[in-house]
Amino acid sequence: MASFDDLFRNRDKGPVFQVRVSTLGSPLGTLTAYGEWRVQGLKEAVKAKWNWSEHRQRLFFGDLELCDVLLQANRHPDRSYSEELWDLLDHPRDGDVVDLNLLSRTAEQEQFLAALSPMLADGDVSELVQNAPAEVRGDRYCMLAVVAWNYNYPDLQFASEELRADREFILQCVTIYARCLWCIGEHLVGDRAFMEEAIRRSPFALEYATDDLKNEEALVRLALKGTPSALSAAAPRFRDMKELVLQCVTKRGYALREMSDRMKSDREVVLAAVRECPQAIEYASPDLRADPEVNVLLKAGNL
Repeated sequence: MASFDDLFRNRDKGPVFQVRVSTLGSPLGTLTAYGEWRVQGLKEAVKAKWNWSEHRQRLFFGDLELCDVLLQANRHPDRSYSEELWDLLDHPRDGDVVDLNLLSRTAEQEQFLAALSPMLADGDVSELVQNAPAEVRGDRYCMLAVVAWNYNYPDLQFASEELRADREFILQCVTIYARCLWCIGEHLVGDRAFMEEAIRRSPFALEYATDDLKNEEALVRLALKGTPSALSAAAPRFRDMKELVLQCVTKRGYALREMSDRMKSDREVVLAAVRECPQAIEYASPDLRADPEVNVLLKAGNL
């Protein structure tokens, strides 16, 4: 097993700073950190020094829990989970002293997370989640871990009723994996305010919106800000708008296959798609596939 120094040291890079850890208001001890650091490395260091398992630990910076799953679930394009927290993680300063509070998960939660972790994306966790005690199925972190570690969104049906009715919890799930809307957000996919926030957090949420919302230009443009490929999920009329189509195929040429026939016959659109993905020529109109200029450029490799 790696020593504590091996886990939390990089003497050749970055600053040296102290991490003071307390539990229930009483000092536990101090870690010396070298260079950049991440939550997982910190948890490994706490485990190595004080023998708290990673799944038992709840580390807090102020009122924000330091946890990879929660950091992932709380990503937001318009605001940081905590600017101070990200600055702390990404840009520690020499001589800094960081104060963290350490709390313990319950034994049942620790056991559940320890069983869930090694399954990763390949394991069937349905039975594990279904048979978990109420304090696990009602715990936000444990249920988000099911999504973040396993992408087993259908198993959220076993989360507590309180969590499944919590709009913020559903948004956190969507932030990790938009397909969660199929399982626990199906009653909200026609709610414009909810879907606007869902799309802001994950543009792929547009795919699960109701048809009337997929036909709303403001929501489509919001999704396109996140990823050009979201155009494929929009109402058909948007796949005939040259401005939006160019924005999409320039980044994802293969998406030409999902555009309107008029766009597949547009020279500028087709050339933009083929520049990004030469195989996209397959989806161009017959006239453009046979166009001598296009074929000369393809053969010359100038696209």
